[in-house]
Amino acid sequence: MSTGLPSTQSGERAWRELQAHLRAALPSVDYLAWFSTARQAGCDDGQLVLAVPNDFLAVRIRERFSSELDRCAAAGGIGGVRIVVDPERAGVLEPRADDAPEAGTGHNSAERALALQRERPCGIVTRLLAERGFWSLTPSAQLQLFHVDDLHGTLQTIPSALGTCGLREATVFTGLLTLWGCGDRTDPIVQTSLKHLADVVGMSWSGNTASMLRESIQLLKLTNYYIAVQDGTLGGWDRTFSILDDVQTVWSGPRTSPHRHVTAVFSRAIFEQITSHTNIRPIDLTVLRGLGEQRHLARRLFLLLESLPAHKLDARTHYIHRLVDQRLAGTLGANVELKDLRRKLDRAGTVLMEHDARYQLVDVVPRAKRDLRRGEARYLLRAFRARMAATD
Repeated sequence: MSTGLPSTQSGERAWRELQAHLRAALPSVDYLAWFSTARQAGCDDGQLVLAVPNDFLAVRIRERFSSELDRCAAAGGIGGVRIVVDPERAGVLEPRADDAPEAGTGHNSAERALALQRERPCGIVTRLLAERGFWSLTPSAQLQLFHVDDLHGTLQTIPSALGTCGLREATVFTGLLTLWGCGDRTDPIVQTSLKHLADVVGMSWSGNTASMLRESIQLLKLTNYYIAVQDGTLGGWDRTFSILDDVQTVWSGPRTSPHRHVTAVFSRAIFEQITSHTNIRPIDLTVLRGLGEQRHLARRLFLLLESLPAHKLDARTHYIHRLVDQRLAGTLGANVELKDLRRKLDRAGTVLMEHDARYQLVDVVPRAKRDLRRGEARYLLRAFRARMAATD
């Protein structure tokens, strides 16, 4: 006979008891990743029924946490816990059916994509794209301050006469960084043809492509940034810099020739960052190519997620999360209200999952934090992805 729930304990109370034991038993990032969007859906045959938004979460919770759930349920006087997919959860992204692990094998499309990626040389992306927001600080090319939390300072874009860096320049910079990373990495110099650079970032080649690449490299050189950091009452420091310090192109024949070679030199400020192993990460550039040039927010979201630090949930899965706030909007270059950003991120997440099977779930969910104060971010962007390599 099932022990059931105590007759005086409702499903809500049982869920609160279970939450308390889970929070105490699990690392906070595990609780946040796997259980923050669960809700109690009643009691059935003496068991507490928990509903989660999709099959991916349901399968992985059953795989990884069944024994932990049993222990926490017993500690809370609960007869057991059953995980189901919530049929009423509206507006939460569902992963594709072929992403669910096959029974008894554990193989899925993310693992197949992972195997393919290991056969190809990876590109390189840097945390500069995620943490500094250089690329999209000023979508309207107006001066504004951007708060840099990890440095406790502010960053300001100083536009050139040609404008400021954006998504196109972020893509070109990623290509230059990839070519630099394929070398000995001792000098801050990249030497390549524009045709080779176009191949690396997946642009179809034409005379217009060559002109676009030249203009993007010029913007990386001419756009300046000013960062100021105040160290309490002890003083502070500031710095003015650009992405590239020097650019030279060489061509044969008429000046209009698209067949050019370029030498680009990273600035000292950037070189200090990219020579730190913790600041560069692998990226599958085939996904960036597949997203196409019209899906701007999906491409920005992909670059952001690839460059952000991730939590290792288990041997297969990384977890990434960011508050949906004005800082995220600024980094993504989305000059919209936060309520509109939520919807746009949902759509961009769907597109990303369609083009990269490593991303098993990308969605925007309400924050689990209690007693949110006025003005605090109320939603969380989260992503689950397969690890690219053993060292990723």
